[in-house]
Amino acid sequence: MIDTFKKQILKLVATQNLVHAVSNTSVPHTLKKERVYRVAVIGAGAMGRDQCLGLLKVPQAYLVALADQKTDALDRLRQEVTLPETTFYDDAQKLIQAEKLDLVSIATNTVSHIKIAQMVINAGISRIIIEKPIGNQVEAARTLAQQCAQGHIRLTVNLSRRWSNDYKGIHRCIEHGFIGNVRQIYASLGPGGLAMVGVHFIDLIAWLGQAPITWVIGHFDPISTPNRRGIEFHDPGGYLLLNLANGVRGYVDASDDLNQRDNFMIIRGETGRIEIDERHGVWHIINDTLGRYTFQFTDTTKPAQYFQKVAAEMLSDSPSSCPAEPAINALEAIVAAYYSSRNQQIKINLPLYGEGTLEEFPWP
Repeated sequence: MIDTFKKQILKLVATQNLVHAVSNTSVPHTLKKERVYRVAVIGAGAMGRDQCLGLLKVPQAYLVALADQKTDALDRLRQEVTLPETTFYDDAQKLIQAEKLDLVSIATNTVSHIKIAQMVINAGISRIIIEKPIGNQVEAARTLAQQCAQGHIRLTVNLSRRWSNDYKGIHRCIEHGFIGNVRQIYASLGPGGLAMVGVHFIDLIAWLGQAPITWVIGHFDPISTPNRRGIEFHDPGGYLLLNLANGVRGYVDASDDLNQRDNFMIIRGETGRIEIDERHGVWHIINDTLGRYTFQFTDTTKPAQYFQKVAAEMLSDSPSSCPAEPAINALEAIVAAYYSSRNQQIKINLPLYGEGTLEEFPWP
């Protein structure tokens, strides 16, 4: 019986290894190999740089243009990435109006995500990638999603772990019932901000728990130091309790008093658990009856290589691994945590209505 269980796990891991091997040598088979897609990146910061590096690995992607309103950011990116055929702009609107594009990726600060996405939609461009979080206001994100659906525009949000072969393997283990019905998912992240870092794991809890988030209780730490991206931005640490529609409980801790970034998760089921340790590149599956099995990460955790997969998928016929709906659910959870924290940690139900959907948050 133990041998059978081990073989089942190894079969899933072998499947993820095969996907990993294919992703490192070619683009997905649904891509039309004879076509070249004209792509632009808006935002020349660290994520914009990583997106450029990822796009250079996708044979069908031709990076024709890049924009940032900060000329020093453009100069720095020119030095870090060799882009001799890419035109640089100091204004996103100028780029969108001047270039004929198949895909635009938005890698700016969160406060400008939705505004730039609206420019892309108005220009008739049919594919959009947005960095996480999808935006800083719930109602604007909902409107964007509706416009994309009505206009048949492909929209994906770069909640990057959904493209990880390791997390896909873990997801398959859960689907196959190897730890029974999931009851609790715990994520300890360390410091870094609940909007910018926490959103990844809020989304992971909903994805691995296989249901949307329905209520949140949250606590935010007081802001003691300016945000490193600028004094106009605020993204404090904190922790929150989540409830999913199927009764799964989630807990995310990104408190500022944690001494280092861990990215450690425990997924507890009725007959076992899965432990994920990103920092050490290892995960374990423990079945109460059949024992413990350990697997090394086979995939990257580097943003540029993650983004290669995101871009290749968006240029294919494959459905998005992260469309608007789960990204908005994760955004609502963060906003709900703010309202909960302001009101003595009361429970906030999702979806949000009224004033909670209209407030804009100064996230970087």
